[in-house]
Amino acid sequence: MSQLKRLLGKRIKEIRTSRGLTQEQLSEATNIGAPSISKIESGVYHPTDDNLEKISKALNIEPYKLYMFNYLKDPQDLKKEIDNKLAKASNDEIRIIYKIINAIID
Repeated sequence: MSQLKRLLGKRIKEIRTSRGLTQEQLSEATNIGAPSISKIESGVYHPTDDNLEKISKALNIEPYKLYMFNYLKDPQDLKKEIDNKLAKASNDEIRIIYKIINAIID
């Protein structure tokens, strides 16, 4: 299973559940079989362009936003990216980042 299929599936599931929809309801709204919705969300299938458009319409989201899933990466990969960005940050940026992290985690 490719990383892209897996992340896209996770993103679709995340949006679907945030909208309070079941897979069956998304299936009805898109005329895509529930087993196919399940396989898309689990990363087994990658939706066709037509199905991607149907899914985005049913979820009331622009299709490109389905691909906004960088934060769903493996936490270790995210930590490496954060470390790289911090290494390039100015002192003022580091202070701001610290305040944000402290507000979220504290």
